[in-house]
Amino acid sequence: MIITRLELRNFRSYPCLNLDFSEKNNILVGKNGAGKTNLVEGIYLLSLCKSWRSGDIRTLIRQGEESAFIRAYVREGEMSRKLEILITPKGKKISLNDKPVKRLSELSKLVNVTLFSPEDVNLFKGSPSSRRNFLDVSISKELTPYLSLIGRYGKILQERNMALKSPSPDKTYLEVLTNQLIDVSEPITHYRHEYLTRLNKILDGVANALYENDRSLRLIYKPFIKENDFKEMASKLYRKNLDNDLLHKMTMIGVHREDFSLLLDGNDVALYGSQGENRLAAIALKIAPYFLIEEKEKKPITILDDVYSELDDKHSLRLTKLLKNLGQVFVTTADYSIKGDAIIDVSKESATRRK
Repeated sequence: MIITRLELRNFRSYPCLNLDFSEKNNILVGKNGAGKTNLVEGIYLLSLCKSWRSGDIRTLIRQGEESAFIRAYVREGEMSRKLEILITPKGKKISLNDKPVKRLSELSKLVNVTLFSPEDVNLFKGSPSSRRNFLDVSISKELTPYLSLIGRYGKILQERNMALKSPSPDKTYLEVLTNQLIDVSEPITHYRHEYLTRLNKILDGVANALYENDRSLRLIYKPFIKENDFKEMASKLYRKNLDNDLLHKMTMIGVHREDFSLLLDGNDVALYGSQGENRLAAIALKIAPYFLIEEKEKKPITILDDVYSELDDKHSLRLTKLLKNLGQVFVTTADYSIKGDAIIDVSKESATRRK
């Protein structure tokens, strides 16, 4: 899929912006603080309508304005679509070809965007929640049922935690909620396992393109339940941990606490990898989903925010070569020597395509 044109109104630092993009590599160049990340954030919002930078939608609205607006023209094969997002302090309204989009699951099928941001350097060393978020977002963009499962799980988990906080928790009601959690958890763990297995089949190829020497990358899933008889084992584990849940007044086990690690040449990159190795591993993981999708028209758009800033010349050249194998790419950089199919000069409140 390709974003052919983006229009922003009162979005972040941009009062009014209209840009046409290349189908391949778009290099957004400008000084630090010029607004490059704001621009690609507008692109990222087209996928699942969420920002990776802030959960407060008010920050997306230009200071002093009442609302922000995004319009994008997206092409998938021979099909063209107009996607619009109106952002107000009360929420977001999404429309496709002037018709309202009511479910995020509908939006996830329209625009798929993968992202590397500077914070991803600490993806493997940081909190498990960031790794789960990567999994949940990535799988949701491919498989609509997964997004619904995660939403349902979150609601049941919230109900169970509220029941645990009661002065006199009703254990019968807790058992009902626990069984509901287990029912939803089983397909979630299945989707996660399958997705990581698929990623492992292509990660070495991406790693070899990025690292100077042949390197091996392997994801290790740490599931809530390892045994085959999921429901029986999960029930036993929840019963065993009930007193602990009551003590902490929250659900202490479950798929919401699962994790995965990444091995570089057989060693946990979070524990034994250098900062540079962690950075390249994160880039490889964020690019890898592109190669999972076989249908060319449905391959994701790739955003790489400030990806070159800490790479040496050799690895920068290897990354640039790898990007030529992708579809539409957006790269933000302060380095004016980076080459692309389209160069977009970004300055405060404006951006202009050079070629």
